Amino acid sequence: MPRIVIVGGGFGGAYCAQALERRLRPGEAEVVLLDRNNYFVFHPLLVEAGIGSLEPRHVVVALRSFLRGTRFVMAEVEGFDACSREVLYRVPGSARSERMPCDQLVLSPGSVTRLPPVPGLAEHGFELKGMADAVRLRDRAILQLERAAATSDPEARQAMLHFVVVGANFTGVEVAGEFQVFLREACRRYDSLTPEDVTVTLVELGRRILPALDEELADYALQRLRHRGLRVQLGVSVDRVTESGARLTDGRFLAAETVIWCAGISPSPLIARLGLPVDERGYLLCDRDLRVRGMADVWAIGDSAVNPDPTGAPYPATAQHAVRQGEHLAENLVRTLRGFESRPCNIRSRGSLAALGCRTGVAKVLGLKLSGFPAWFLWRTVYLLKMPGIARRLRVALDWSMDLLFAREVVQLGMAPRAARQGVPDGGRGGGALVD
Repeated sequence: MPRIVIVGGGFGGAYCAQALERRLRPGEAEVVLLDRNNYFVFHPLLVEAGIGSLEPRHVVVALRSFLRGTRFVMAEVEGFDACSREVLYRVPGSARSERMPCDQLVLSPGSVTRLPPVPGLAEHGFELKGMADAVRLRDRAILQLERAAATSDPEARQAMLHFVVVGANFTGVEVAGEFQVFLREACRRYDSLTPEDVTVTLVELGRRILPALDEELADYALQRLRHRGLRVQLGVSVDRVTESGARLTDGRFLAAETVIWCAGISPSPLIARLGLPVDERGYLLCDRDLRVRGMADVWAIGDSAVNPDPTGAPYPATAQHAVRQGEHLAENLVRTLRGFESRPCNIRSRGSLAALGCRTGVAKVLGLKLSGFPAWFLWRTVYLLKMPGIARRLRVALDWSMDLLFAREVVQLGMAPRAARQGVPDGGRGGGALVD
């Protein structure tokens, strides 16, 4: 029986495996999925899980329940031997590498946060790529509230409650907007703090925020954020991060103890170890049918792949495109197994949505532009319907209903680095190894 090995259980890999289960005949092929985790995170709702609008486990999808006929192996993929057509991997807790032969290989390892060589960023900066990052950032925010409530120095309090978000893409705008709302609401629980003590600054190197949206919607989002008191700095970036703040490229210094880096992504480090064709940035080069360039039996989708559209431009690295690439690749794999030619991947974007906090948002769906509360309501409706499983949708709907009726609990979940819990400012990456 031919074996299809899928590396990466994110949106692209998981939905490719699920589509193969529907399309393959019984006994036609074996499908194996390899991933270091036995779950994937529903990333569009990651920020809401971080601020407490949603229970974190309700936005995590177990791969074994999501996939019924796919063999799942929890392992760290280390490489690929193109000559013997074997995937090299290592299971958790084992010092020995294993080999798995494959007839068709699908690469969908996702991406990592792009961290440029900014001095101090790795030691003192935070990122938001996974569930641990979201919960750790929430713990950090509550720690800063507790520290600010215990100090009588107004300058120190201002730095503790000043959050700098770098990168005004969808993630950066949502992080800035939602965390401003969360922090200002939480301030009401502290007698010595007021919502005005909280400052959030959004830093963007480009000339406008949300570059993937129409300029009209991006301008509306900018006006709404500034109207709520959120500071937006355009045309600059951060060139140094310290424990006490961030220095901008124009020389200004922002006194802020928390810097969140949301400025772009980089391909998975696995790609560099595979010896496959990549572009100058390290992304896998693919043909129109999603095959890796020059390879007959190796395919790639998702954030780490350059999958060109009919004009030759790469498809955006979004969950929407990863899911649809996975489904199209499943069709091409089945056609290849049955002796037919593969087809080029043609995807037309169905739209974009962004939440701004305070029950406002911006959206462009099927050519229709929305802003304010209608866009925010559509944002929640769309992602609720896309959430896998009826039980999980009900849990998310109940979480949102409870969030409307009751105030969020201002409580840590124990994911902050130990040094930070003891009152020492610490970053999300440098202190990650200290998590209990």
